Amino acid sequence: MLKKLSLAALIAMGGASFASATPLTEAIKNVNFGGYLRVRIYHESDKDYTTKWRTTALFKFSVPVSEELKFNTGYAFDWSINSNGTAINEVNGETTPPAPAAGNVKFFLQYSKDNLTALVGKIPVPTPITSTGVGETTGAGVLALYKVNPNLTIAAAGIDAMVGNDLYNPNGKNVYTAGVLFNQDNVSAEAWYFNVDDAIDSDIVLRATYKMPENGLALHADFATAELDDKNVATGAKIGADITGVKLDKTQTYFNISATYAKDGVCAKLGYAQTGEDGGIVALDSDSPIAAVLPTEQKTGIADTADTSAIYGKVGYTVDAKTNVFAAASVIDASEDAGDKDYNEYLVGVKYKYTKKMNVYAYYSILDGDNGAKDKDNNEARIEFKYSF
Repeated sequence: MLKKLSLAALIAMGGASFASATPLTEAIKNVNFGGYLRVRIYHESDKDYTTKWRTTALFKFSVPVSEELKFNTGYAFDWSINSNGTAINEVNGETTPPAPAAGNVKFFLQYSKDNLTALVGKIPVPTPITSTGVGETTGAGVLALYKVNPNLTIAAAGIDAMVGNDLYNPNGKNVYTAGVLFNQDNVSAEAWYFNVDDAIDSDIVLRATYKMPENGLALHADFATAELDDKNVATGAKIGADITGVKLDKTQTYFNISATYAKDGVCAKLGYAQTGEDGGIVALDSDSPIAAVLPTEQKTGIADTADTSAIYGKVGYTVDAKTNVFAAASVIDASEDAGDKDYNEYLVGVKYKYTKKMNVYAYYSILDGDNGAKDKDNNEARIEFKYSF
């Protein structure tokens, strides 16, 4: 155990000099180490491959400098290969030779004192419109949080060279955001403002949740409206794609409402989402909190599509302390002006807690594309083994 932790400490400290007189036990003292190891195996019915293997490792380190200051860093290793021999770099979505995708996810200083927390460096950007996890959104910049009182927190950030988004990636464009977060008793709410130079003049996001624990009920709502810049922006582009972009001077609107129930081993969720006629950008990443609202796996959201609605639901049952089974469905309806691409996805799955740190997740999904989306029919099975530490 000591050898493993010593290596982690050396990596976390940027390769500590062997000339240092600091004893090894002191070097690793208070170093926090976390992350996960994950293997996913897919089987597809209607793609140019039938099987895909994806292996992922995420390592996070936190090294204290003083009582108020610490270094945080993270490294991701991700590798996928299909049965036809094509590898996919899952970190940025590019097709690459069959080699692991590895990279420094983040490296930043964190200052925390009294009610103030500030991140400086290559920082994570955890907002309602950005991504988390292996391909999380990061950028060079500053993010600050100030706790006004136990119920109210304000946030602000300025980011350069933001990466890690799959719907729209600002790359070298400056990104600015400010937010207010409220939480008291059974009510939580967030309000955010975003600006991206030469791309998004304003993106306003509102979120609210009201819980009724005595009944096992919770109500949730998301709303977003974004006014796009009248300059050329690359929309719907994967990172690294060579797309000039299209001229957009539109305002995209989006809302999502849902109700959940969880009591006595039974859980259920029912929701509805809708986008405006113009289309455009309200979410930067498909895995962001406001976008990834559908409970299915092949189709997870509609936030940046035009004139599209989605009805979704999920029902689950906890069989015992280790086992949960569930079924989910998403029905997506796009207007004729938006391409008339309609989808129905139906999914059944099971989650099994093998140990405290090891979980197994398996599902079978049927995706049926109607009208303009008929070429998107696909049945997908996946099993996942994930060890967290």
